[in-house]
Amino acid sequence: MVVKVNADTCIACGVCSQICPEVFEVGDDGKAVVVKPEGADCAQEAADSCPTGSITIEE
Repeated sequence: MVVKVNADTCIACGVCSQICPEVFEVGDDGKAVVVKPEGADCAQEAADSCPTGSITIEE
């Protein structure tokens, strides 16, 4: 599983980093950054909770 964030559509809400801090962090610009691209079990929940659909997971 590979996790990615589209920085162009991310609105810096921080939901992903709250749900799955082992995969996501808030960057200097306030937008989500993937710190563990290989993902974790909580990454799918974060992707499903993203209000803009900016998180993609490739298997």
